[in-house]
Amino acid sequence: MPQERLLTISNPAIGGSGYLTLANMQADAAIAGGFHAAIHQCRGLAQAGGPLCVDVVIREKQVLGAVPHMVDYVNGFELTEAWRTVSAVNEFRESFPRGLTVVADFFVEKPILVTASRRGPRYLTREEFIGKFEELIEEGCDLRLIAYDFAKHEFPTILKGPFSFGIIVADLHLREDDRFVILPTAAAVEGILQNVPTKKRGLAYKERRKFNSYVFERGYEARERFAGSVHERIMFI
Repeated sequence: MPQERLLTISNPAIGGSGYLTLANMQADAAIAGGFHAAIHQCRGLAQAGGPLCVDVVIREKQVLGAVPHMVDYVNGFELTEAWRTVSAVNEFRESFPRGLTVVADFFVEKPILVTASRRGPRYLTREEFIGKFEELIEEGCDLRLIAYDFAKHEFPTILKGPFSFGIIVADLHLREDDRFVILPTAAAVEGILQNVPTKKRGLAYKERRKFNSYVFERGYEARERFAGSVHERIMFI
């Protein structure tokens, strides 16, 4: 009997309701692709400047209640929050038995309070964060890091969600790993378009939908054009 394909995307962030919209995009994309999905706001509150984490559970069969799940992809909008999710577990292999792929922007959020004597995850540089991921890989953890530079595309920050989702969808297609649910590109775009945050009428709405789709495609292409092997552990795109 073939094993059921699974996919859970964890979305850790500092921010507000925009991340809930992103989770809706991912869940609706799964439904448009013929799968089942559930959203778990597992930590924090959706509030300006507050930490939260929203997990999207995607399955071939119906998702009932608060089902236990293992995270397959961490969609970190910046390296601080991505590392917070990875480092929060006690045992990497037990927490991520199917391995873990981290998709994160190069961007590192500057702490609100900086003091000369204080040191911690929020005070690390970009290079130090990359080094921590490298250490886990060297220890034998089944970890992959896909780091992208969103700023070079000059898109509004609010569109980082469709861009990073494009990277995840492309990565699933390139890996062709039958352990995971692989989301069809058309379904992913449909999930994004169903959640464009603007009034659903007029030319402005049509242009916003078109631009969201365009940004998703640029994220997809950024991952697709990576010249290295699909088995690379750290990718800079």
